[in-house]
Parts: sequence; C-alpha cells; structure tokens
Amino acid sequence: MRIAAVATALSLVAVFAYAENLTTLTSRRQPPPESGLTLHVTARETVVDVTVTDSHGNPIHDLKREDFTIKEDGKPQPLRSFQEYGGVVVAASAVARPPKLPPHVYTNLQPPADGPINILLLDETNTAPDIDTVCPFPLPNGLLCTNQAFEIQHLVRQEVIKYIQTMPVGMRVVLVAAVRGHLRLLQGVTSDRELLVAAASTLDSETEVVGKGFGFLNDVASIASGIKGRKNLLWFTYGTARYTEPEICHCDITPFLRAASQLTEAQVTIYPIDARGVYYLPNNNLSAVTVLALGGEVLSQETIAEAGGGIAYHDSNDLKSGIAHAIDAGSHYYTLSYATPDKEYDGRHHSISIKLNSDRPGLHLTYRDYYYSEDPTTALPKPQFSLLSEPASTGNMAAAMGRSMPVCTGLLFDAQVEPSTEPAKSTDPAIFGILDVKYKSKPLTRYGVEFAFPARQIAFTSGPDNTHRGGLEFDLAAYDADGKLINSLSQTIQLPLSDSTWQQMQKGPFRFFQQLDLPPGEVFLRVGIRDLTSNKIGTLEVPLNVPKSPPDRAAAAPAN
Repeated sequence: MRIAAVATALSLVAVFAYAENLTTLTSRRQPPPESGLTLHVTARETVVDVTVTDSHGNPIHDLKREDFTIKEDGKPQPLRSFQEYGGVVVAASAVARPPKLPPHVYTNLQPPADGPINILLLDETNTAPDIDTVCPFPLPNGLLCTNQAFEIQHLVRQEVIKYIQTMPVGMRVVLVAAVRGHLRLLQGVTSDRELLVAAASTLDSETEVVGKGFGFLNDVASIASGIKGRKNLLWFTYGTARYTEPEICHCDITPFLRAASQLTEAQVTIYPIDARGVYYLPNNNLSAVTVLALGGEVLSQETIAEAGGGIAYHDSNDLKSGIAHAIDAGSHYYTLSYATPDKEYDGRHHSISIKLNSDRPGLHLTYRDYYYSEDPTTALPKPQFSLLSEPASTGNMAAAMGRSMPVCTGLLFDAQVEPSTEPAKSTDPAIFGILDVKYKSKPLTRYGVEFAFPARQIAFTSGPDNTHRGGLEFDLAAYDADGKLINSLSQTIQLPLSDSTWQQMQKGPFRFFQQLDLPPGEVFLRVGIRDLTSNKIGTLEVPLNVPKSPPDRAAAAPAN
C-alpha cells in the first residue's frame, strides 16, 4: 500500500506551493482592524450578532456603530464594541485550491480560515417517529414511519455530502449527530472536504429511537463555547413541535428556551432546516390532524430560529441550496456588545431589542432577543468534546492526539490510510498496538498508515565531526463513536546522520510506515508526528468504517 515515491514527491511539492500561495492570499485578506477593545469573559459582557438584510434578503454592509441602538429589558445600553464581518468578498478565482491527493491519502494542511465556523447537526433523534405511538403523518402506499425516517435520514446525509463536496475553500465545519438522544461528534473543526465526507459516511441510519428531545443542545453549547467567535448551527430535523410548541406538547417550553439561551451565550446562531422538504400526499389527502402536525412543525422551526437569532428553512426539496443559503446568511453580520447591567448571575430572563437609526425602508434585523442570566462556566464540555479553534502546534503530544482536537499544523504531512496489504511476517506481533482487551475476541482488520513529508521540516542539532542529530515520534490513536480509546501505538526513531546523508535527505520526502489493528465498526483514527528537537507537532483525524470481515492478507503481493 506504499505511496509511490514520485507521486509523493509531487504531492508534497504541491502542498508546499499551496502553503506559500495561502500565505500570500492571507496577507491580502486580512480582516478589518479590531476596534482596539479587548473582551474579557469576566467583564459580564453580553455579545449579540446581528444580521441586517434588505427586502430581498441580501445582506446590508458598511453600517456604523452609531446606526444601532440596543436595549436590555427596555433600557438603552451603550455599545462597548462593534465589528462588521463578511463585508469583503473575495472572488472565487482568487482563492487557492488545495492539491489533489490520491485515494485514501489525507493531509493536515489547512486553508486560511474563512468566516465563522459552521456546525452541521444531523438530528436522527427527532427525525424518527415515536416507537410507541402512531405515525404522526398519514403515509401513502402503506409506507411505514420507520421507512420514512430511514429515507429522510439517508437523504439528509447525501445532501450534506453534496454541499461539502462543493463548499468554499477555507470554510471551517464541525460535523455532529444527535443519535438516540445523545450528541455524537463525527468530525472536529476542519476545512478538509474529504475528511468531512468520510465522517458523514460513517453514520448509520437510526430507525429505532430510545429517548427524544433536545438535551444534546447543551452539549452543542458546551463544545461551541471552546471555539472563539461566531458559530452557525445548521440543524437538520423534524418532530420538534412536541417540545417547543405549548399548544401541541401541552408542556413547559422553558427548558428549550434555556438550552437555546446557552447556545446564543456561546455565540451560536441557529438555522433549523426541515429535513423532509416539501411534504406531498396524493389527491391532497391531508387530514385535519396532519395539517395541524405539519403546521406545528413549521411553527416550531420558526420558534427555534427566533430563539437562536437565525432563520428557518422549510418547504423546499433543495436541501443543498438551503445549506448554502443558511451559511451565506451566517457569514455576513455585525457583532455588538454591551456591559450587562446585572453584576451577578441571577438566572432571570432578560429581553434584548435592537433598532437601526436609519431611514432606509425595508431593512430587516435578525438577532437573539433574550438571554437567561446563568453562569456559562457551569456548562462544561464532555471529555470527547474538547474542541478548540486554534490548537497549539507545539507542546503536549498526548493532548494533540485526543479525540476531536483540531488539526495541528506545526509539521505538514500526508498520510495514506487503508487496510494493509503488507504480507504477515513471522516477526510481527499478534496484535499491533495496545488494544482494549474487550476487542481482542473481535475480528480485527490491520490498517497500514504511511507518513510522507518533506524532510527539510525536521530539526537537527549539530554534532561532532559535522554530524547531525534529530528524532521523530509517530503516533496512532483509534477512538470509537463515544470518544473512548480503542487502540494506540507510539514509536520513536533517532536520526544520527553524517553530513552527506543529511544533505541528501533534505532533497526528498521522508516516509515512515505503521500498522494498527482495528475492530469492525465506526472508528476515528488520530494520526500524529512530533519533532523531538523542535517539539513541533502535526496531526490529523481520519474517520473509518472498518469492515466486519478482515481482508485476506496472506495472498497479498509484496509491496514495491
């Protein structure tokens, strides 16, 4: 399975040319200067993102601080900071394109950050019927509710994948799923299309649901609080009316409002997208119950959007366009902040109102219009959800190899990851890696990982007689869907080189090969390198669907 030397060299040359292009591009795309005011969490400051559009839904740019008036509980508040985002549009032709890599080859090179982070939430908890109740909608041709849920979940994933494959270069995305009432992190912050597509493909459809509701929104708020700046939550769902509409659920919706408040405190704007598209029945066979249910779901999505300061998208079969519109709407906004009048967290509901001091007709403002005064530090993320937007590229290798941590780019590298075709050797261990004992009775597939990167990245110290000394650490860590460690492997190599060998090595790529045994199912493989001299780190994460039946390696041809 080894990467061909010529292909590797070309790929890495393209990577470094791309990196240099990104450096130039980034210098041309610097955001407008900050206002000079530093925001501190301890300052009890309320931050509100505001989207301003005209009568056709187009964003309005170049508004000034004095154009806005903000009130809390009806009392005017002086603005402490003001910033516009998304005002500068870069032509698509000016955006650098990443190098095209061979199949099963991944890189940790990241394009420059472009706009807010977009969290794509595939809600498979509320996109399925209750097991113990009748189908909420009459279905034609005897179609079962579970079949409908399965088809909708599959459709949503396919439409999300279609969008990812064409999304703008540099767009940062987090991919999560609500499965059986719990949040599952599929892919941490990345702009790598192939990684996101692979992560979306790992999710199996759920036709049987244990637990309903929106408790997972608290986990979304927790992971989002660790990411600086604005985040857009694109929530693909239906079936939420039973939790957000008092006329339908006959319940207290305060828990939902508090969950939405936690999201907005984490600077998350919510864009619900109806996973069903346009609902159609032959001969307009809509009963009163069906009409009420459908209307309730649309109203619920509007309620969710209003609570989260976003826009609801429904009554359309073009989910890909809905995603694009939501992301575009969330990329053009103004961020305002003011000092919170209450000095202590009292848990009370507070209203927010914003108006434009402008005579221009037809302008529309979208923002969160309330918050609950609750201490955000009490919403701590779960261990597997420790997301950060800007990881350190030096330092703690154990932390860098943790599940869902962002890509580290201190060392740039390619990695080819696929079932190994290396013939078994008599000297091979029975199991590669430190495998969790509960998996030792499972059928294991041996995966090969080939690292390849320009050797000139390796730092060396000078030794006697014009010699050079360096060292590298190569790490693999495999996690299950719940973020638990399945298997891991760490290897260190020393590089004492003569001057002639060192000079020759600088001209080409450095390659290293590891193998790791993995059980069947959904696996997230963390791959990393650390330079022992400079302490620089490079990592990436690859989602895998490990087959139930391991391939036969005994008949595999020797590697070239």
